Amino acid sequence: MKNFFIQNRLFVAILLLWILLFSGIRTLQHLSFGTNACDLSLFDYGMYYTLKGDIMADPFHKYGFGRWYDKEGELKFEPGKIKSWQSHFSIHFTPIIFFIVPFYLIFEGPLFLLYLQIFLVGLSAVPLYMIAKNVFDEKYIPIFIALIYLFFRHLLIGVMHDIHMEMLFPFFLFSAFYFIAVKKKPAFYFTFIFLVLLIKEDMAFYLFFFGLFIGFKLKEKLIGVVTSAVSFFYVVLVMQFIIPYFRGLEGMSGDYVYSHWGEGFGQIIVNIVTHPTKIFQGIDLNIFLKKFIDLIAPLLFVPFLSSFSLLIIPPVLAAVLSKIPQNYTFGIHYSVNLIPFLFMALIYGLAEAKKFLDRQKIPLIRNPFLVLMVVLLMVNLTNSNFWRIIEPSRYEAFKDYSMVIQAVNQVSPDASIAALSALIPHIPKRKNIYMLPEIDNAEYIIFHSGINLWPFRPQEFSKFVQRLENEKNYICVYRKGEFVIYKRSDKKI
Repeated sequence: MKNFFIQNRLFVAILLLWILLFSGIRTLQHLSFGTNACDLSLFDYGMYYTLKGDIMADPFHKYGFGRWYDKEGELKFEPGKIKSWQSHFSIHFTPIIFFIVPFYLIFEGPLFLLYLQIFLVGLSAVPLYMIAKNVFDEKYIPIFIALIYLFFRHLLIGVMHDIHMEMLFPFFLFSAFYFIAVKKKPAFYFTFIFLVLLIKEDMAFYLFFFGLFIGFKLKEKLIGVVTSAVSFFYVVLVMQFIIPYFRGLEGMSGDYVYSHWGEGFGQIIVNIVTHPTKIFQGIDLNIFLKKFIDLIAPLLFVPFLSSFSLLIIPPVLAAVLSKIPQNYTFGIHYSVNLIPFLFMALIYGLAEAKKFLDRQKIPLIRNPFLVLMVVLLMVNLTNSNFWRIIEPSRYEAFKDYSMVIQAVNQVSPDASIAALSALIPHIPKRKNIYMLPEIDNAEYIIFHSGINLWPFRPQEFSKFVQRLENEKNYICVYRKGEFVIYKRSDKKI
């Protein structure tokens, strides 16, 4: 380990600076009310209440699975089948959480989760760097690849959006590949494959094809077959039994994300295989292609020079099959499922490009491959979301943080609260908490009109505030600048 730090001190220094930089940025983002109940508080509450015996229960998932609609300029909410305080495992099976929960005895809170995500995403650059070192003799190439990865636009978008278990995927998958392709250590490989499976149920789908690929590509047929077989049985177990168990249902749930393909796991597979023409039905193909090219283009399409690019197909297919715009447009964190495969393909695509460029004699260019690497890095730094992330205007609400916390802490810990999503991570945990615009059971209503108003649009929020001002049942008990607390007047608090 000591030799690794000495021999790779430039990479280690870059990585430490990246982790410290983004830990600081995420702290500022959080204290500027740039995080949300969905999904930060969702996991924060789930882990906190798991320690109290209520496994991954939270009150916020219903807002993601309900129906938001505009009625004459007002935002309305109709709850879905997911109820308050139903286990997160009734939607997604993410047992990797059990490895994190014990730390909540020491570091409980949303900031801990934000720091953990930054650390593990940063750490994922280590096995990527080591894979690149095994492929290239030149010391500068792995550094370039690590930098391109750490500032890859879609990775940073995922990093900056609350917290999602999928963000652990690159670290575990890169590590698994490193231990089978470079070190030839199956025990370590399967340890990381096991961890990948625990991230979320759809990981098994990607690993099924990953196993087939490494079986043929790396000639590790037994390893590949075992990977695919375990992945197949795991996804059947989770989809057919475990998630329905937490939902209190028999068999696969009828309102699952792929339920439009059939009611059961087997039926879904049969329908997809027998009706392939329906795969792209119901999605905006123009937007899908635009977003996919936007994802691939900064890498100058180099990944397609390698057969590893075939591994991109399963996560893209899963996104398209869902018919959900956020998925198939690779928004927020939904691109992270293909990023590890994309960068493995980039490494081996660059190896093919290097072989070709080394044979060329280009006038005035001594090292055309170095030029390619510089162009790749510059394109990705220019295209990176980093420049938007560091805009000072994103953090203007930081000035109100102390005032908001002091005011919120004056509210009784037993009182029921309805608050703007971006404020909920800063409100002490309680069972009776709701997200605006749901206020029917709230004794207090809390909002700040100068921060992220999601799920409101500006017009809807203005109407909500106007209606509240005209309500005789609520009185304003605190107002400072854009921050307001209302108390329900027909209850003694």
